[in-house]
Amino acid sequence: MPQLTFWVVQPEAALHKRWEYLLSREGWSVRLEGDFAAFCSAAGQERLGIALVAHAALKGDAEALRRFKAKAPGMSIILTSPPGLDPDKVIAALDAGADDHFLDTLDDRLLLAKLKAHLRRILPSMASALDVLKSPGGELKLDRSKQTAWVKDGKGRWKAVEDLTPTEFQLLALFLERAGKVLERRFIVDAIWHGEGEQIRPGTVDKHIESLRKKLGRCGAMVRTVYGVGYGLRED
Repeated sequence: MPQLTFWVVQPEAALHKRWEYLLSREGWSVRLEGDFAAFCSAAGQERLGIALVAHAALKGDAEALRRFKAKAPGMSIILTSPPGLDPDKVIAALDAGADDHFLDTLDDRLLLAKLKAHLRRILPSMASALDVLKSPGGELKLDRSKQTAWVKDGKGRWKAVEDLTPTEFQLLALFLERAGKVLERRFIVDAIWHGEGEQIRPGTVDKHIESLRKKLGRCGAMVRTVYGVGYGLRED
C-alpha cells in the first residue's frame, strides 16, 4: 500500500506548528511547505496525499491549482482560510479543483474528524488500513473503527481485550503508533486529554497505564516505564 502524506501548506508559523503537531500525534506522515509553488515542486510526483493549503499560500492563483490537480489527481487539496474570506475566492478554488474548504479557526477535534471523514470518502481502503494498528512483533493489534483491541494468547490465537475504557484504548493506540519510542508524560497528557491537561493529576496517567497493563495480560509488560521521563511500547 502506498504511503499517504499529509501536507500543510501554510505561511503562518503558528498554524504550521499547530497542525504539524496535531497530525503527527495521529501517527500520520506530515510535510510542511510555506508556499504553493514549493509544494507543487515537492509533491507533484506523489500518487496519494491530502494537503491543507492556505489561501494565502495559493496567492489567488486558481490556475496554478488547476494545473497541479491535472498533474497529481490523487492529491486531495483542502483550502484553508481565516473567517471572512470572500466566498467568490473560495468558489474559484473549488472550481479549480480544491476538494473542500476549512476555516483556520476550526476546533482541532473537528478538524481531525473532518480529515478522517474525507479520507474515508476518497480513499476507503487506505482509511481502513490507518484504522488498524499492530505492534512490531504482532502480539497486539487494535481497530479504531471497531474500538476493539486484541492480544495473542500463548497458542498464537487472537483474544479480545475486555473492558478497555475509552482512555485506555486511546493510550494503547498512542503506544502502537509510536512503538519503540519513549513518550514524555506531558505529551501523553496533551494527546489523550487535549486541552484539559492542566486539570489532570500527576498520578492519573500512572493509574490508567497500570490498569491497561493488567487488561493486556501477558502483553502488559510490553508497556515499559522510563523513570523520570514517561512510557513506551517495546518493539520486541
